[in-house]
Amino acid sequence: MALRAVVLVAACLLLACNQGTTIGSNQSVGEAKQQADRTVSGNELKQKGGLCDINRRVTNPDPTSAEGVIWRLYQVAQKPDTEESFKEFAALFPATKNVREIKENYWGRMRSNVHKFVAEAGKPDYTICRTAYRDDGKMYYIITKDPRQSPPPITVGLVDGVNKIVFLTPF
Repeated sequence: MALRAVVLVAACLLLACNQGTTIGSNQSVGEAKQQADRTVSGNELKQKGGLCDINRRVTNPDPTSAEGVIWRLYQVAQKPDTEESFKEFAALFPATKNVREIKENYWGRMRSNVHKFVAEAGKPDYTICRTAYRDDGKMYYIITKDPRQSPPPITVGLVDGVNKIVFLTPF
């Protein structure tokens, strides 16, 4: 009896699972909804699958802009691992963010993976794949050099009138 229940649950899950992702269908109407309702495979979601609608390199942006904060993130992540450079890194996040969490979860990973996201070694220039909006800011998907990886999002939002990194995927 238990085996039958397991088989039944597995069959239901397999039939209900969709191997792709529906893009934007909840916000679209008319012809746009038909296009948005199409289901895309995981490979199409990757940066080379046609969803990099911006594909714009960022070089020397305004340091107070959202793109400037990301540029500074990559610049600081390429500096030597010192207390001073970590303080510069932590200052890019809201003051309410736990400094210990930043050090443990972001600092080391960003430093070891920054080469995947910068356009040239030693320079903080990067390429925006696409953007999206969240309640707390604008998400930037940055092109990665790792062909197995989708562009990871970084969300920059205004905190007390200043652009800060409110969400980061450091790998």
